[in-house]
Amino acid sequence: MKLAKPHIDFGLFTQDIAAHTAFWGEVIGLRLDLKLPLRRGWVQHRYDAHNSVVKVNHHEDAMPAWAPGGYTCLSIARDGVAPWEGQHPDGGRVRLLPTGTDGITRIGITVSTPDPARMMDFYVGAMEFERVAPRVARCGDTLLFVEEGPGGEWHEDFIAPGNRYLTVQIFDADEACAGIVARGGRLARAPVNYGDIARVGFVADPDGNWIEMSARASLTGVAVKPGG
Repeated sequence: MKLAKPHIDFGLFTQDIAAHTAFWGEVIGLRLDLKLPLRRGWVQHRYDAHNSVVKVNHHEDAMPAWAPGGYTCLSIARDGVAPWEGQHPDGGRVRLLPTGTDGITRIGITVSTPDPARMMDFYVGAMEFERVAPRVARCGDTLLFVEEGPGGEWHEDFIAPGNRYLTVQIFDADEACAGIVARGGRLARAPVNYGDIARVGFVADPDGNWIEMSARASLTGVAVKPGG
C-alpha cells in the first residue's frame, strides 16, 4: 500500500473533553496541534505523537453504550523515560516506553482478538502491512501488536466512547478501499469528500474494528477529486 504519511493515527471518542485535555497534555505530555470542528457538537482535538495524530473526538451528543473496541492500547516511545502504564479517562490503556522497547521507535498499537492468526492475515494480506514477527505488523514506522483476548464487535457506526478507529493516510481512498475489499476486507463506509480537505472511506478488520483510509490533500499534494 502506498502511504501518504508513514505514521498511523489513533482515534477515540469522549464526552469528557476536560479530563482528556488534562490527560493527554499534562500526564502524557503531548502537544495539542489543532481543534478541528467536524460537525455541530463534534470537535476533534488532534494531539501530536511523533507525527501520528491521537484524535480525541469530543462528541457532545449521547453515544451508544457499546463495549470497548479491539484497539486496546496505545504505546508511545520517548527517550529517557521510565516505563509507565495507565488508562485514559474512557478506559483505554496508554503506555510510555523508552525508545526501542518492543521495537517501538514512535508509537505502537495493540489490537485484541480471539483469533490472532486471522487478524494477522487481515493486516498483512488485506491491509498490506509488513509482518515483522508472528503477531507484529508494521505500517510505515507504526507497529501493530496482535494479542489474544476479547475482540471488537461489528457495528454500523464507529462513534461510541473509547478507542474506536485507526487512520491510514494514503493517496487514493477509492483505490485503497477497493483493494482492501478485493483482498478480503470489509467496506464499512464508502469514500466521501470532506470539503476540499480529504476524501475518506472506512474498512473494517475481521472483528469489526474500523480503519479510516484517508487521502488528505495537504499530504498527497493533490486536490480532492470530485465525488460524493
